[in-house]
Amino acid sequence: MPPSSSTPRTVALARAAAEKLARRPVPPSPSAWRGWFDGSATPNPGRIGIGALLLGPGGERVEISRHAGDGTSGDAEYLALIALLEAAIELGARELAVYGDSQVVVQDVLMAGVPGAKGLEEHRARALGLMARLDGVALRWLPRHRNGEADRLSQRAIAGTRQAGDGPAARAPAPEPG
Repeated sequence: MPPSSSTPRTVALARAAAEKLARRPVPPSPSAWRGWFDGSATPNPGRIGIGALLLGPGGERVEISRHAGDGTSGDAEYLALIALLEAAIELGARELAVYGDSQVVVQDVLMAGVPGAKGLEEHRARALGLMARLDGVALRWLPRHRNGEADRLSQRAIAGTRQAGDGPAARAPAPEPG
């Protein structure tokens, strides 16, 4: 018999709590890294491009833009989040505020104690494992029009125009994303 945590009522309550948390502002921290992620699948399912922007407290700027195989838009969004988390860990981030425009992924990760989105369970487990390696991660949803840099990077990956310098080693002073 499945645990009571997977009843329709419990899942609905967890989803509502995750949706509320996903929209809560993240308190500013001078030592926190900030990241934005986006994934695209063209068509859906189809070729996956992932994009992420990671800004460090010392002005570091890391852009990730790469082809990530084939799959659905859910796969693409999760793979972009995972790439962002891996880069943050590689660069020594301890605190991280992460923003994405995928309500499915953001709510799925935030829905503790209940089964994840069907077909995305492995991605969810991988993302949660990476998040556990950081001292603190705040994952939040934002509207697509406020996720322009990450969207541009994911679209660039699909177009196959990856530029030299993409990935965790690329660092430059960081302007605020627009």
